[in-house]
Amino acid sequence: MGVVDGNFDFKSSTYAEVAVLVDLADRAIHERGIRFTTNSVLHKLFADARKLDREWRDSKKSPSLVTGINAVYAEKIARIVADLIDVPGVEEALQRIAGSDIGLSHRLKSQGKDALWELTLLTTLMRKKICAKLVDPPDIIVELRTGFYAIACKKIYELKSLSSRLRDGAKQIRKSGSPGVIALNIDDLLPGDHILTSESPRVALDVLSSKTKRFFQENLPAFERIKERSCLDGVLISASTISDITETSTRLNLTTSFNFYPFRNEGPGRDRFIELVRELSRAGDTEACSAPTSSHAGQP
Repeated sequence: MGVVDGNFDFKSSTYAEVAVLVDLADRAIHERGIRFTTNSVLHKLFADARKLDREWRDSKKSPSLVTGINAVYAEKIARIVADLIDVPGVEEALQRIAGSDIGLSHRLKSQGKDALWELTLLTTLMRKKICAKLVDPPDIIVELRTGFYAIACKKIYELKSLSSRLRDGAKQIRKSGSPGVIALNIDDLLPGDHILTSESPRVALDVLSSKTKRFFQENLPAFERIKERSCLDGVLISASTISDITETSTRLNLTTSFNFYPFRNEGPGRDRFIELVRELSRAGDTEACSAPTSSHAGQP
């Protein structure tokens, strides 16, 4: 199994822009009949994004690290809501996000975080102008030049469940009737209280991508056991972490790496897999062996 090239993008927003985005997402969620209480984690994240904007404008107050981290996560969720609120079939996933513990720094299993991973990937695909929609099974269906392509989204909370989650993903692909890939998110296998420090977005992405590659190599037997499934062309492995990037003005970022591992060296399966990677990598600089993205809330 090899590794294929990808790309990365870096985006930034001011705290004021994030606060506006959070307000729009909050209103859009409620207008769709999706409710979350003042005790919910989502309410806390959105509230901290607004708080960070206020405290940043008030020179007498110094925002806390927790508030800053929560604002980064709030921006991630708010952007997903803004991108997908009118997309058919997202209401159930948004309800799970609104009603569950989606504390992304907490290493706890959550239906809300499962749903957030599905919508994160759906948003990534749509931003790249790939025709994609939520379909069960598997989780997402995309339309490529080669035809319909299935993506089973799996979030891993503990290593001992990796093999079973991969088998479940393969079953979902098979039931969909289309060939496809398993999209694996390993955020919760990384330390929840760790902040990645680097001097630039590129270095942060390299470090996180290296961790993802190490995870794949250390667990190669689990991937080898499913690679011969005829419906499976490969796996996509994603990891995200809060990063402190010294060359950005406010430093806190959410850095996300996508690495792609094809199961075929040639033939239609290889061609389909490479097409998906190329579509995801259409814009941005080339980054060997991965297709990471990074975004941060920052003051220019």
